[in-house]
Amino acid sequence: MKTRKVNYICDGGASRQKGSFLSVIFHAVSSGKRSYLQEVGTMKKVAIVMLLQAVAALFWFSSQAIASEQDVINAIVEARAAVKQFALPSAKLPDLNEEKAYALQKQLADKLVSMGQPIGGFKAGLTSEATQKRFGVNAPLLGPLFKPGALGPDAVVNTKDFVRLFVETEIGYIPGVKIDKPVADVEALKKMIKEVCPAVELPDLRFEDMKGLKGPDIVVDAVSSAKYIIGKPVPVSSVDVSEVAVTLTRDGEVVNQGKAADVLGDQWKALLWLVNGTVSRGYVIEPGQLLITGVMGNMIPGKPGSYKGDWGKLGSIAWTIK
Repeated sequence: MKTRKVNYICDGGASRQKGSFLSVIFHAVSSGKRSYLQEVGTMKKVAIVMLLQAVAALFWFSSQAIASEQDVINAIVEARAAVKQFALPSAKLPDLNEEKAYALQKQLADKLVSMGQPIGGFKAGLTSEATQKRFGVNAPLLGPLFKPGALGPDAVVNTKDFVRLFVETEIGYIPGVKIDKPVADVEALKKMIKEVCPAVELPDLRFEDMKGLKGPDIVVDAVSSAKYIIGKPVPVSSVDVSEVAVTLTRDGEVVNQGKAADVLGDQWKALLWLVNGTVSRGYVIEPGQLLITGVMGNMIPGKPGSYKGDWGKLGSIAWTIK
C-alpha cells in the first residue's frame, strides 16, 4: 500500500519539505496554517502534562496507602492504651499479607518502645496445626513481649485491663548472650540459653471481628501480647524441658493440662524457630529477655478465680484473676 505524500510548511515558510501522511497525522488543523513544529510542540506539552498527572496520581495512591498503614498502627496503640477493641487491620488494608503484617508489627513495636514500653522478650503463637488452620496460616507466628506487661508470681490480674483475656501455660527460656543473627542448630542454641522457667502468658485479643480474624491481623498486634507471669528461673542444665508437663487449676479444678511436645513436637526446635524468626524480622534478642515457645495444652478464657500452674520439677506459679 502506497502512502500519499503531502506538503507542509516548516519554519514559517522558510523552506519546504516532503513527508508521508502518517508522519503528520497529528497535523490536523481546519485552516492548514499551523506548522509541523508547532504540532509537535503541542504534542510534547500534552505528553508532559499527562505524565505529570500520572505521577501525581501514583504519589496520591502511595500516600493514601502509607496513611492507611499509619492509621492502623495508631488505632492499635490507642486501643492498647484505652483497653478497647480495634478494627481488623485486614479490613483497612485489603492487600495485607504475612510479610506486610510483620513489617507493620515492627513499626508498632518501635512506636511502643519510643513511648516508654521497652521489649522484654519474644513469644511464639499458633504453634499447633489446629490453630494454624483456624486462622489460615501454615506456620506459627511470633511477636514481642513488652516489659510493662511482666508480672511476678502471686500476681493479681484485673479483667478490666483486658478486652478479651486468655491464659496460656508455657515454658520460658532466658538467654545469657545477645542473639542478633540466625543460630545454626539446636546444639548451638542450647549453649546460648542460661535459664529456663515456668511461664504464663495472658494475651489480649482486642479485635472487633473475631469471626473474620486471620493470621496477618494477629501478627500486626504483636500476636496479641499483653501481660505475662515469669516463674522462678532455674539453670537450663537442671531440667530436661522435653519431659516437662503442666497442670493448671482454677479454684482447685483442673482447667488445662499439657506437655512440652505440644509445642511443634519439640521444645528446642520450637525455640530455634522462634529465635531465628525473631532476628530475621529485624529484632535483637538481649541477654535476660524472656522467650516463650507457645501454649502447652490449650489456650483458655481468663475467667476470675485463683489459679495455680504446676510444671513439676520446673516449678509452679500461682496468681489470681478478678
